[in-house]
Amino acid sequence: MAKYVIACIDNNIEILDTLYNKISRIVDSDYIVESYISTEQALIGCYNYIIAGNEILITILGNDNSKMDCDKFVIELYKNSPTTRNILFEDIVSIDSLSKIINNASVYQIIPRKFDTVDFELIILEAIKQNAQDRRLMDYQRVLESAVEKRTRELNDINVKLEVLATTDALTGVSNRRSFYESSAPMVNYARRENKKLAILMIDIDKFKMINDIFGHSAGDKVIKEMAIKARDTLRKSDIFGRLGGEEFAAVLPNTSERGALKAAENIRNEIENLEIETLKEEKIRFTVSIGVTMLHHDDPNLETILHRADLALYEAKRQGRNKVCLSKDDLNEDN
Repeated sequence: MAKYVIACIDNNIEILDTLYNKISRIVDSDYIVESYISTEQALIGCYNYIIAGNEILITILGNDNSKMDCDKFVIELYKNSPTTRNILFEDIVSIDSLSKIINNASVYQIIPRKFDTVDFELIILEAIKQNAQDRRLMDYQRVLESAVEKRTRELNDINVKLEVLATTDALTGVSNRRSFYESSAPMVNYARRENKKLAILMIDIDKFKMINDIFGHSAGDKVIKEMAIKARDTLRKSDIFGRLGGEEFAAVLPNTSERGALKAAENIRNEIENLEIETLKEEKIRFTVSIGVTMLHHDDPNLETILHRADLALYEAKRQGRNKVCLSKDDLNEDN
């Protein structure tokens, strides 16, 4: 089975050890973390892995003593591994080298050498996530290109639809309950293990049954869809957002303080309050949402526990009159 290679390049052994330790904590046995002290050595090593059928997933490029500049390494690797995400330390990049890389290859991120100023592990997790998404798109494209005959094309279309149905809510286009849990649980585990801040929002449309009763189910479906799109677009790309069922949604906000979570929730509440939906009969619908907010606690055993706490905060927002954001009582107690 092919492996995914993460190549670390720096002439400082301490930096290489730090990179290895940080990356090894967040990846499993499907990933190989390699260390090289020069770009020339790294290029040969990467080519050997590619020839053996493996994929160069990420390179992390720092200082080295070889004659091969960073831009030449990235450009040469790009010729045989165009999907590799290259992360460069900012102190090795000049305007000239960066121009060459952008014009002839690609760079994923440029980061400071001081790891305490950047969430390095999250950058790696995001790179892995995006690479996986790209691979799925490439696989999908290859499937479509190969579907020449009618029966093969129909079979492939069915498989693609099944995959979409398995992870996406059909009405709203956001993650369904299963996909939300599968994406959120690893992020929660990582945040708890690394003592990172993480927030969860539970969002519910107020008086939704009344909307259905007055305007009909098709209008109710449109309200759910527009609400989901607006909430998703208000959140950050790094946040995980999904529909848990009915008119209830949840969001996981990594690297987010209590203040940041309350602000994000208030932004969603405000955007929805100002949203106007027009029905097929040209009727105008205005509606609101209530939102429960909670933070990850060090003793939370699993995702379900945090969602339950957010759900209790949501019901408190309903009890207080709806169209409100409420922080979990457990979080209020911790502050006190």
